[in-house]
Amino acid sequence: MPKQARLSGIKSYHCYTKAEAAALVGVSTRTIGNWTRDGLHLLDASHPPLIRGDDLRNHITAQRENRKVKTGLCEFYCLRCRKSRPPAGEMADCKIQGNKAMLTALCDVCEGIVCKPVSLARIPEIRSKLDLTIERSEVTL
Repeated sequence: MPKQARLSGIKSYHCYTKAEAAALVGVSTRTIGNWTRDGLHLLDASHPPLIRGDDLRNHITAQRENRKVKTGLCEFYCLRCRKSRPPAGEMADCKIQGNKAMLTALCDVCEGIVCKPVSLARIPEIRSKLDLTIERSEVTL
């Protein structure tokens, strides 16, 4: 089973049974049943219950949007804590390679390593709020 449900191949005005929807999206029929209990609309109580394609697509995209975590300019997403956290001691390392920059710091709560790509244009703004150690490495061929 894929880590994420597939959206490609879902036809908006086509109706699917639970088994057809599960095969199309790449999840189990039990997952489709859980989604119907969580708010995925069924057409009616007929047997077999049918699911419209656009309802299925909207439910999957809404689930994906709910999982997203917004981080501020000087915040990192910690994989251990599963939350947006400030860096420990308001310190971070910035590695610039070519036209890309990567911030690395420690989580303020669990002290795990957190990373975040940033735009080169935002570095002066970040530097005013955090204690940055900048390292430049030249790209060689």
